[in-house]
Amino acid sequence: MDFLNQVKAHMESLSFTPSIIQIGLYIEDGDSIAIRPSPNTIDDRYMDEGKIYPFSFQVLVHHQSNAEAYSMIEKLLSEYDNLSNGAVTSSDGSFNLVSIQCTNTPNFVQKTSFGVLWTCQFEAELHIKGGN
Repeated sequence: MDFLNQVKAHMESLSFTPSIIQIGLYIEDGDSIAIRPSPNTIDDRYMDEGKIYPFSFQVLVHHQSNAEAYSMIEKLLSEYDNLSNGAVTSSDGSFNLVSIQCTNTPNFVQKTSFGVLWTCQFEAELHIKGGN
């Protein structure tokens, strides 16, 4: 399933984000955004119709300026909370986006030797086709 790569590409295309978004770790000595998958459980399964796959992910914003970091994480919240189902699409047909919602609003993580780190969490509902 290519959801993580597709949401990364979508985030990189936004006018207010860096052109390269990291997966996993943020850049410790520079301004950066990282996304990382978070654990979740699959509650809804259907024999031939597939399953609703909850894909949770955390967004980390690291910036030298606290005000810029907070502003950027708020813009990402506005962009991704209740994102429409056609905004992020699979390149290989492995999922259909149903929705994305914020589960933990932006919060301060820590001051680093470079700047500050903010985070928030989202959960995407993905429909994974069955019977294949």
